[in-house]
Amino acid sequence: MTDIIGFENFADEVRTAMELRYPDDRVELKRVTKNNGVIYTGITVCGEDERVYPTMYLEPFYEEAGEEGLTEELIDRMCGIYESRRVGNTLSLEHLKDYGAVKDRLRCRLINYEANAGRLEEIPHRRFLDLAIVPYCMIREYELNRRIAGEASFVVTNVNLKLWGVTGDEVLEDSIGNTLREEDPQITCMFDMLRKLNPGLAEASEDEIRNCPMYVMTTGSSNGAISMIYEDRLREFCDKIGRDIYIIPSSISEVIIVPYEEGASEEMFNEMIREVNETQLDRVDILSDHVYYFDRDLGFTEPVIKMKKVS
Repeated sequence: MTDIIGFENFADEVRTAMELRYPDDRVELKRVTKNNGVIYTGITVCGEDERVYPTMYLEPFYEEAGEEGLTEELIDRMCGIYESRRVGNTLSLEHLKDYGAVKDRLRCRLINYEANAGRLEEIPHRRFLDLAIVPYCMIREYELNRRIAGEASFVVTNVNLKLWGVTGDEVLEDSIGNTLREEDPQITCMFDMLRKLNPGLAEASEDEIRNCPMYVMTTGSSNGAISMIYEDRLREFCDKIGRDIYIIPSSISEVIIVPYEEGASEEMFNEMIREVNETQLDRVDILSDHVYYFDRDLGFTEPVIKMKKVS
């Protein structure tokens, strides 16, 4: 657990150090609410004519600093990292104010509804089981005039709706439609994934593979758990194996599929999910704390009914 007082002192020290290195710029600390109510502390450096500037989160640097605290070497490296993300004063994202320009780059992700209830008051969303589908907008590399690591995007909020002159339903329809058309979720046998990581498993027998009946489903992005809404893909998989399936929400990035077996214990799945959430995942990456069940014979027409919560 982070030492709150120690971290706040560290953040203040970083701000002071960066103010000395950027005397002509405005240096600010910002609290940013992320998934599941997790609050990160970030630092920004804004020049007089800069309209777009990155936020660098301080928590990883605090963990790295440890008992030694903030050193000249660490602050130098932090400034170097920040500079590598800075885009300068020539960049303008004015076109992002035009809904026609952003409509095709909208996508959606899944988050936990209850854990984000307060945040969802400011975000257009659609209920999906006990989860929520929320839209976000991708920003392309060439718009930032630099290469980016991972995905540059922003969550669509009610402020954006007002700016664009559209409704939340319109944005949700477009983001869900774009995701279903453009993202291609893959279902991969977990044993195959393990064999890629460990070549020693390459000679495993078919019996060994059958004894590991678990599959990973993801779109390949950091929001890969959105693959849960692809009802046709799930139904095709169920038809292929001839069984219903359990869906384990392993993180916001992916889900794990387990074919139904007579006598399977839903509570065992739930205990496993909760243990992984508590010991292996950062809170910001948690999707849910229980297993879901997908019935191949229901013939769903609405995403909200195509799975059922297992108590």
